Amino acid sequence: MALKRSFGVFLAGTAIGAFHLMVAPAHADEEQLQRQINAMKRQLDAMQQELAHAKKQSAQPRAGGTPPQAVVARNGNEIIIPPPPPPPPPAGAPMLTKVLPSWFDGIHVSMAGSFIAMEGAWRQHSEVSNGASDPPFGSPGMPLQNSALYNEREFRASAQQSRIALKAWGDIDPNQHVKGYYEMDFLGASTDANNRESNSFTPRIRQAFGEYDNDIYHFHVAAGQAWSLMTQNRVGMLPNSENVPLTIDAQYVVGFDWLRNPQIRFVQDWNNVASFGLSIEQPGAVFPGSPSAATVSPPAPIVTSINNNCTGASHLNGTTTCSNDLTPDIIEKVALDPGFGHYELLGLQRWFTDQVANTTVPNSWSQQVTFGWGVGGSVLLPAIPKLLDLQGSVLYGQGIGRYTSSQLPDAVIGPNGALTPLTALSFMVGAVAHPFDGNDTYMYYGQDQTYANSWTVGATQGGWGNPNFVNNGCVNQNLTGGTLGGFNTPLAGSACTFDVQKAQEFTIGFWQEAYKGNLGRIRVGAQYEFVKLTAFQGVATGTGTPNQGLSVNNNIVFFSLRYYPFN
Repeated sequence: MALKRSFGVFLAGTAIGAFHLMVAPAHADEEQLQRQINAMKRQLDAMQQELAHAKKQSAQPRAGGTPPQAVVARNGNEIIIPPPPPPPPPAGAPMLTKVLPSWFDGIHVSMAGSFIAMEGAWRQHSEVSNGASDPPFGSPGMPLQNSALYNEREFRASAQQSRIALKAWGDIDPNQHVKGYYEMDFLGASTDANNRESNSFTPRIRQAFGEYDNDIYHFHVAAGQAWSLMTQNRVGMLPNSENVPLTIDAQYVVGFDWLRNPQIRFVQDWNNVASFGLSIEQPGAVFPGSPSAATVSPPAPIVTSINNNCTGASHLNGTTTCSNDLTPDIIEKVALDPGFGHYELLGLQRWFTDQVANTTVPNSWSQQVTFGWGVGGSVLLPAIPKLLDLQGSVLYGQGIGRYTSSQLPDAVIGPNGALTPLTALSFMVGAVAHPFDGNDTYMYYGQDQTYANSWTVGATQGGWGNPNFVNNGCVNQNLTGGTLGGFNTPLAGSACTFDVQKAQEFTIGFWQEAYKGNLGRIRVGAQYEFVKLTAFQGVATGTGTPNQGLSVNNNIVFFSLRYYPFN
């Protein structure tokens, strides 16, 4: 309106000035004429100031983020002129582009499964172990009576089981789907890092895999690091459907067969009722004490090499050994989901290799290959739907120790220097109840057992569970200076060959959801476990009390507080 008034004043002034010029007598003095011209200039200056003020106001950002626009008056109407485009960037400057690729709009992302943990463990006999996990149960993972640790109590707290999970998935079309999953925690340590059972390098990758699913052909393929196909599933046999024990203890339960392993897995299902899977997985062998070389004398000395020293330059832990593996492990599984329960049958094939040489024959190294196998199955039953689930699993074979929670040995060196696999049996039964809202109460019993595989050639004793091994140093405490804190150090003049015949565990615990809302979830848990190891009998020779079926046990209590911010 101000602009209109200014323009009207200008027109009126112009008209008046023109009229006076036309009607004034010719003899009007020049002074009067000059006054009229000056008045017209003042009116014009006032109009120009109002126009400049109107332009300045129109350049201010409008409510809602409307970009600045020019406003001019034409024929008594306001005309809005869009602002000119911004000038191009200087030569050499990067051009602005869309931050995310176009396909990202169809990708779903979730961090469900991530949590922050505060956990701890109390042990009757010190295992010098983390507050979130026991060592492998049969290594032996607990002190014997000869160690000062046997009489020490242990309490440790840890946040290392805190987990970061990231899942992304999307559809190629309505019948083809892709998924990527990454999961890590902080339970690794540089001095014990290996990949025999799971990746314990730091930071520790638990899982990292990609998956492709085709609904038309009912075909699935996954590649990366995931739970082994050996692990029991809740339904089908695709990754992220594993039926893992609910324990706080990250070593889980004696009798639970598992790995987290690099693999490529192929699965074919028939209407989600029956599935067949084939998994090609990273190999790795466990030997007693993980030696790199050994010498036997039957009757000429034979040297055998079963491990290599790992090298840090190759991104492996240089303080441990890496087995000499020739081929990957192969696992087949058949699963049924008929509508009540989940049932599995599986088979395992493995190959162990070593280098053998006769010390009396120069350049006599030769490669020895030994076959290992396993068969097993599992069942998961909703005994009382939504209230009580029952489960059981079993694995039997030769060279299956790596797949057990006890990490029992797979094979030992035979009298000719070649490897001989150990026969073993592993089983677990369990029950999970849901007595009230937000509560999971669990109970498991499991057992891992090996069978003796020993030999004697002349005065040389070898193998596993040899009754002629001297075990009398496993019982009496060693009070020699400097060894009080040692782990299973035998008395001078005695020996302690603790070959585990049987590992057993009973455990019971619960999880209770303390909070669930817009800020995520909080869960509290507690667990009690009783673990027992039984050794093969040894010979009553030398100093100390002979081992006539030595056994040790431990009582352990875990507690946990976990916050899940994303679910």
